[in-house]
Amino acid sequence: MRTLTRLHRQLHRLSKGRLGRSFPGGAPVLWLTTPGRVTGKALTTPLLCAEDGTGGWFVAGSAGGNSHIPNWALNARAAALDPEADCWVEKLGERTRIRVVEILDEDARITAYKRLIGKWRFFQSYAERAARIIPVFRLEPLGR
Repeated sequence: MRTLTRLHRQLHRLSKGRLGRSFPGGAPVLWLTTPGRVTGKALTTPLLCAEDGTGGWFVAGSAGGNSHIPNWALNARAAALDPEADCWVEKLGERTRIRVVEILDEDARITAYKRLIGKWRFFQSYAERAARIIPVFRLEPLGR
Protein backbone atom coordinates (compact mmCIF):
# COMPACT_ATOMS: atom_id res chain seq x y z
CA MET A 1 0.00 0.00 0.00
CA ARG A 2 2.83 2.42 0.83
CA THR A 3 4.52 1.71 -2.52
CA LEU A 4 1.28 2.30 -4.40
CA THR A 5 0.70 5.56 -2.52
CA ARG A 6 4.27 6.66 -3.21
CA LEU A 7 3.87 5.95 -6.94
CA HIS A 8 0.51 7.71 -7.03
CA ARG A 9 2.05 10.76 -5.33
CA GLN A 10 4.94 10.86 -7.84
CA LEU A 11 2.58 10.56 -10.80
CA HIS A 12 0.46 13.41 -9.47
CA ARG A 13 3.49 15.62 -8.76
CA LEU A 14 5.25 14.97 -12.07
CA SER A 15 2.08 15.66 -14.06
CA LYS A 16 1.42 18.83 -12.04
CA GLY A 17 -1.91 17.39 -10.87
CA ARG A 18 -3.24 16.34 -14.28
CA LEU A 19 -2.84 12.63 -13.46
CA GLY A 20 -3.66 10.76 -10.27
CA ARG A 21 -7.19 12.15 -9.95
CA SER A 22 -8.66 8.66 -9.85
CA PHE A 23 -7.53 5.22 -8.79
CA PRO A 24 -7.06 2.41 -11.34
CA GLY A 25 -10.61 1.24 -12.00
CA GLY A 26 -11.97 4.78 -11.81
CA ALA A 27 -12.54 5.27 -8.06
CA PRO A 28 -12.36 8.98 -7.18
CA VAL A 29 -9.27 10.25 -5.38
CA LEU A 30 -8.78 13.39 -3.37
CA TRP A 31 -5.57 14.74 -1.90
CA LEU A 32 -5.89 15.48 1.83
CA THR A 33 -3.43 17.86 3.47
CA THR A 34 -3.28 17.99 7.27
CA PRO A 35 -0.64 19.08 9.75
CA GLY A 36 1.49 16.24 11.08
CA ARG A 37 0.51 15.58 14.68
CA VAL A 38 4.18 15.51 15.77
CA THR A 39 5.93 17.94 13.42
CA GLY A 40 3.07 20.26 12.45
CA LYS A 41 4.43 20.05 8.88
CA ALA A 42 1.79 19.93 6.12
CA LEU A 43 1.45 16.34 4.88
CA THR A 44 -0.52 15.34 1.79
CA THR A 45 -1.98 11.90 1.08
CA PRO A 46 -4.04 10.57 -1.85
CA LEU A 47 -7.24 8.92 -0.62
CA LEU A 48 -10.19 7.15 -2.16
CA CYS A 49 -13.32 9.11 -1.36
CA ALA A 50 -17.08 9.31 -1.64
CA GLU A 51 -19.15 12.49 -1.72
CA ASP A 52 -21.20 13.03 1.42
CA GLY A 53 -24.17 14.63 -0.36
CA THR A 54 -23.58 18.10 1.12
CA GLY A 55 -20.47 19.17 -0.82
CA GLY A 56 -17.99 17.34 1.42
CA TRP A 57 -16.36 13.93 1.27
CA PHE A 58 -15.96 10.74 3.25
CA VAL A 59 -12.57 9.03 3.61
CA ALA A 60 -11.62 5.96 5.65
CA GLY A 61 -8.45 4.97 7.50
CA SER A 62 -8.58 1.44 6.11
CA ALA A 63 -4.88 1.03 5.25
CA GLY A 64 -5.99 -1.58 2.72
CA GLY A 65 -7.29 -3.79 5.53
CA ASN A 66 -4.06 -3.82 7.54
CA SER A 67 -4.29 -4.12 11.31
CA HIS A 68 -2.84 -0.66 11.97
CA ILE A 69 -4.41 2.77 11.58
CA PRO A 70 -2.48 4.69 8.90
CA ASN A 71 -0.48 7.74 9.95
CA TRP A 72 -2.60 10.08 7.81
CA ALA A 73 -5.69 8.98 9.81
CA LEU A 74 -3.93 9.70 13.10
CA ASN A 75 -3.05 13.15 11.74
CA ALA A 76 -6.68 13.63 10.62
CA ARG A 77 -7.88 12.59 14.07
CA ALA A 78 -5.59 15.19 15.66
CA ALA A 79 -6.77 17.82 13.16
CA ALA A 80 -10.39 17.01 14.02
CA LEU A 81 -9.66 17.95 17.62
CA ASP A 82 -8.00 21.27 16.66
CA PRO A 83 -10.40 23.91 15.28
CA GLU A 84 -7.37 25.92 14.07
CA ALA A 85 -5.85 23.06 12.06
CA ASP A 86 -4.95 24.14 8.51
CA CYS A 87 -6.46 21.36 6.36
CA TRP A 88 -7.07 21.20 2.62
CA VAL A 89 -8.51 18.94 -0.03
CA GLU A 90 -7.48 18.96 -3.67
CA LYS A 91 -9.99 17.25 -5.94
CA LEU A 92 -10.02 17.47 -9.73
CA GLY A 93 -7.48 20.27 -9.58
CA GLU A 94 -9.57 22.42 -7.21
CA ARG A 95 -8.20 23.17 -3.76
CA THR A 96 -10.64 23.66 -0.87
CA ARG A 97 -9.98 24.50 2.78
CA ILE A 98 -11.78 21.98 4.99
CA ARG A 99 -12.58 20.95 8.53
CA VAL A 100 -11.92 17.30 9.43
CA VAL A 101 -14.65 15.58 11.45
CA GLU A 102 -14.21 12.03 12.67
CA ILE A 103 -17.52 10.18 12.53
CA LEU A 104 -17.86 8.70 16.00
CA ASP A 105 -21.53 7.66 15.95
CA GLU A 106 -21.42 3.99 14.88
CA ASP A 107 -24.55 4.07 12.72
CA ALA A 108 -23.34 7.19 10.90
CA ARG A 109 -19.88 5.64 10.46
CA ILE A 110 -21.38 2.48 8.96
CA THR A 111 -23.58 4.52 6.60
CA ALA A 112 -20.59 6.57 5.44
CA TYR A 113 -18.47 3.45 5.04
CA LYS A 114 -21.16 1.89 2.85
CA ARG A 115 -20.93 4.94 0.58
CA LEU A 116 -17.20 4.29 0.29
CA ILE A 117 -17.87 0.62 -0.56
CA GLY A 118 -20.15 1.90 -3.34
CA LYS A 119 -17.17 3.72 -4.86
CA TRP A 120 -14.54 1.02 -4.25
CA ARG A 121 -15.88 -2.47 -3.54
CA PHE A 122 -12.63 -3.55 -1.89
CA PHE A 123 -13.50 -1.43 1.16
CA GLN A 124 -15.77 -4.36 2.11
CA SER A 125 -12.87 -6.83 2.28
CA TYR A 126 -10.71 -4.22 4.04
CA ALA A 127 -13.27 -4.07 6.87
CA GLU A 128 -13.41 -7.86 7.11
CA ARG A 129 -9.61 -8.19 7.18
CA ALA A 130 -8.67 -5.29 9.44
CA ALA A 131 -9.71 -6.79 12.81
CA ARG A 132 -10.34 -3.22 14.05
CA ILE A 133 -12.91 -0.51 13.61
CA ILE A 134 -11.88 1.51 10.57
CA PRO A 135 -12.12 5.24 11.30
CA VAL A 136 -14.19 7.29 8.86
CA PHE A 137 -13.86 11.05 8.45
CA ARG A 138 -16.08 13.67 6.89
CA LEU A 139 -14.14 16.44 5.17
CA GLU A 140 -16.32 19.55 5.34
CA PRO A 141 -15.55 22.54 3.09
CA LEU A 142 -15.21 25.80 5.00
CA GLY A 143 -16.80 29.05 3.95
CA ARG A 144 -20.10 27.64 2.73
